[in-house]
Amino acid sequence: MTVVADHPAVDTATEQAAVVVQDRDVVPLSSWLTDALSACGADDRSLQVLTSPDTRLTLPLRSVLQNPKARWVVEESDGSGYFDGFSGVPLAWDRRAGFVVGKSHRVQHGPTPTFMRPVREPGSQLWIDLRLRHKAREGLVLGTGIELLAQAFGGADPAGWGTSEPALSHWDTARLTALCRRRSPQSTWTVFTGPGTAQRPFIGTHRSTRVVEGVKEVVTFAVGYPEGVDPALERLRGVCREFADRGALTSMTVQRFAGRADLTYPPVWSGVPVPVGMAIGAETVAEIGIAHAEGAPAPGERVGPERAPAMWYPLGDGTDPEAWNAFRTLMAHLQPEGAGRAG
Repeated sequence: MTVVADHPAVDTATEQAAVVVQDRDVVPLSSWLTDALSACGADDRSLQVLTSPDTRLTLPLRSVLQNPKARWVVEESDGSGYFDGFSGVPLAWDRRAGFVVGKSHRVQHGPTPTFMRPVREPGSQLWIDLRLRHKAREGLVLGTGIELLAQAFGGADPAGWGTSEPALSHWDTARLTALCRRRSPQSTWTVFTGPGTAQRPFIGTHRSTRVVEGVKEVVTFAVGYPEGVDPALERLRGVCREFADRGALTSMTVQRFAGRADLTYPPVWSGVPVPVGMAIGAETVAEIGIAHAEGAPAPGERVGPERAPAMWYPLGDGTDPEAWNAFRTLMAHLQPEGAGRAG
């Protein structure tokens, strides 16, 4: 097939990859890039976006490029080489596969110095991975979970949404639901963003999928905080309780990440996300048993209806990497009967 080779957004195409060069300060998931991504799928090629080390990505594009069939390629300022924008590992050009992990001696020494340079604008971000499942019914409205997160952590409703960036359509859950219905049983992926007047900047993605049990929503929500301002972690339990009361919660995982408050991502090392907490829905609690759920190594709290409770497990403030040990121990306790099937 030659779909990718003829695409106007693609600068170079190989047998296995399409390379798009982006020479700008901030690169969003534009309609051209989403179309190129679709063309790559049709041609069974990977999408590789090439930028400078001073370029930043938006969260939607960052999410797409972390797919195994994609890559963020960064060229050194002096043109001496290339590296992976997420790991800093040096890359080399392969005439069939495009940019691949290099085999040179440099790889043995880890990430490049450019990737390890100091972060200029420290801050923090709260990442919420929310999974909801609804019974399929005529009056079902999608996107209300996004509104709850936006109000709780951004202090405002979303401003815009769309299938690419910028999200120019005015936020409207009815229109979002209608689009998802038209595309069903295929899944629908969209982006949303907060208004400039929000108390905290936020952005995220939404995926709706028709499943046997009904309709599944997967929301990735990120909110930014400047240096010296702590995330509003005390609101997480209330958010979990509200989702549990609605009877839609499947799971919610929350992490804190050291990063820019404007929710853009430069190709530099800023540490790994640290778990803050996780929740499992009433169905999972019922499957594993309330006694087992409450006997987890991380003390949990019941949320939602008394007869069908969900569980919220706080794991800390997101600054201690040791929380990963607590998270893994908790997951081992809940699996395989419980959280391993959540979602």
